Amino acid sequence: MLAQIIPTQTFSADEVVSPYIYVFYIAFVISFLFTPIMQTVASYYGIIDEPDSHRKMHSSPVAYLGGVAVFLGWIAGLATSQFLNLHRTEPGLLPHLKVPFSIVVGASVIVVLGLWDDIRHINPSVKIAGQVFAALCLLLEKVGINCTYPMLVPVATRLSGLWHLPMAVQPDGTPQAWFMTLVHLSSAVLVVLAVVGCCNATNLMDGLDGLCGGVTAIIAAGFLFLAVYVAMFGGGMNSNWDALRVVLGLALLGAVLGFIPYNFNPASIFMGDTGSMFLGFSCATLIILLAQERGKWFLAAMVMFALPVLDTILAFARRYVAGRSVFTADRFHFHHQLVSRGLTVRKTVLIIYSIATMFALLGAAIVFVRTRYAGAIYLVVFGSIIVTAYKMGMVHERPRVVRAGGLDVESESVTPMQQIDSSTVLEVEDPRKKDSLR
Repeated sequence: MLAQIIPTQTFSADEVVSPYIYVFYIAFVISFLFTPIMQTVASYYGIIDEPDSHRKMHSSPVAYLGGVAVFLGWIAGLATSQFLNLHRTEPGLLPHLKVPFSIVVGASVIVVLGLWDDIRHINPSVKIAGQVFAALCLLLEKVGINCTYPMLVPVATRLSGLWHLPMAVQPDGTPQAWFMTLVHLSSAVLVVLAVVGCCNATNLMDGLDGLCGGVTAIIAAGFLFLAVYVAMFGGGMNSNWDALRVVLGLALLGAVLGFIPYNFNPASIFMGDTGSMFLGFSCATLIILLAQERGKWFLAAMVMFALPVLDTILAFARRYVAGRSVFTADRFHFHHQLVSRGLTVRKTVLIIYSIATMFALLGAAIVFVRTRYAGAIYLVVFGSIIVTAYKMGMVHERPRVVRAGGLDVESESVTPMQQIDSSTVLEVEDPRKKDSLR
């Protein structure tokens, strides 16, 4: 039998959040103040994003480096946490939060990598190598090194009973050496996949004014809810990890909200790869820290982060089907297709905000059901969305408009109606209707 951990203490949400709320204040203020400063710096040095009339939806040049301001707000929030007392202070416990330095190092690596790409443009393989290095930084300080333990223990216990395999955990709760080796290896793989996947998922989503920042703010709010809930009912067994998750959630939320007013349509500054990859790394870190508590928290976090993941999966599938490299850019992301269907940029962003909010609420609801049911919800939601996306043609690259003629039209400039596959176009333009409006 596994040793049961009985909660020793519970807290209210106010008791958990109030000691650290200053982290949010500082992160927001620093990000809000430094964003226009970085806009001036970017304009002065010519670090701007030029429209290309293809993928980029803005009509005039827009400054980069907004991501640097977000990072400064985040790091200032973490620095502030070092002067605050933990929500649980008892003899023998650390009085202040200890932030693993590897998290700061990993975030700095991602920011430098993104800044380099914004200024010089680097190969995708170099980006991935940098993201893997940032993940290894976390593992070197044992951040997430046991994150698969809560998920593997019940599986190993069941298999041991069914197939008479060696027990993964001894009766006194001590894990076997072979099992911990498996946990460390699988955790290392999960940490690397989480960092690389989240960094690229948020990077791919950064295609419209305010889109990536707003969606990340919603996700960060969801992660903060999970972090506070774990700290409230986790029994205070490890106050530093509980506090760390709350502080990281507050710092990320405050830094992003301080940037969004400048980035919302019409944007005066972009976050660039510096900001989008940093947001992905921050989300990955919180997902890893939640996963090491219970498998249910990992599922809940992944549901909250579902929108960037789904967009990335569809993008890779679409490029694979088209026979192109998965790293090549295109204009067929979910947000691009909504705009192509006639929605304005602002309406598209607000619709995607509402979808992200739905995922955040669904992830929060998973907290209140058993893990086995949470897994079922996860599979049903993801499967349904992927099938729906396929039916809507989002897995195939489609021209934006095809001009169609009637059955009797014999012109090279139009396409006969019987030759048009409705799953391969976004819009069929009838030239006869167009002419009748002249």
